[in-house]
Amino acid sequence: MLFQRIILASLLVGLLAGGLLSAVQHSQVTSIILEAETYEGGEEPEPVVVEEHQHAAADAHHSHEHEHGGAEAGGHHHGDDAWAPEDGVERTLYTLLANVLAGIGFSALMLACMYSARLSGKGGAGWGAGLLWGLAGYGVFFVAPALGLPPEIPGMQAAALENRQLWWIATAFVTAVGFALLAFAPGWKKLGGLPLLIIPHLVGAPHTNAPEFAASNPQALQALESLHHQFITAATLTNALFWVIVGLACAWFLRRWSSQDAALQAR
Repeated sequence: MLFQRIILASLLVGLLAGGLLSAVQHSQVTSIILEAETYEGGEEPEPVVVEEHQHAAADAHHSHEHEHGGAEAGGHHHGDDAWAPEDGVERTLYTLLANVLAGIGFSALMLACMYSARLSGKGGAGWGAGLLWGLAGYGVFFVAPALGLPPEIPGMQAAALENRQLWWIATAFVTAVGFALLAFAPGWKKLGGLPLLIIPHLVGAPHTNAPEFAASNPQALQALESLHHQFITAATLTNALFWVIVGLACAWFLRRWSSQDAALQAR
């Protein structure tokens, strides 16, 4: 029964959060990516958009933001036969699908954690608790990794994708454990969470020694730097919205389950 509840609720929350995230990304984020792509592989903007670099979660991370690594030196390289969604509806639908799937996965994880905390008497099911859980997910899966690996736009040089992925996963895991200790550990044991929040950043994220952008034209560099700052801001805000929605929606389902269980026990 509990498993069915979590699966059904996570599907609904994923559809809601992923759909809203896609809508906001389409209006606030996509235009930045498309403009940055015009500089990719050349000094001046290209007249035709080649590819939109965007992924949802997850990404996790970055929950759904741009991070693309190449096979050589970790940069942004594209093979002539590499598949990519067509511009327009196809690309929009693939982005929506990725965001919804990310929302479903994160929602299932959050519901399971919130329910376990509630059963142990260490977590509530109110709106405040939902907001805190959402902000915790935002910190674990976006803020902490982004401090070392900020969201990237097309045209940026980056370290090898495998190294970045490994650091991202390790950072998210260690941060989650650190938050759990701070929130649930008894007494002085809470202090054990603080070093865990710092360790990934003391180790440092992998970066390439190459310049941040491959373009050498001063105007192109200035444009890309401006777009990168805009992208970081947009990614930060859209991910915050996503996680707040996930946290609040999961809290609503927990309250609903509590009411249903109380009604059954009263019979």
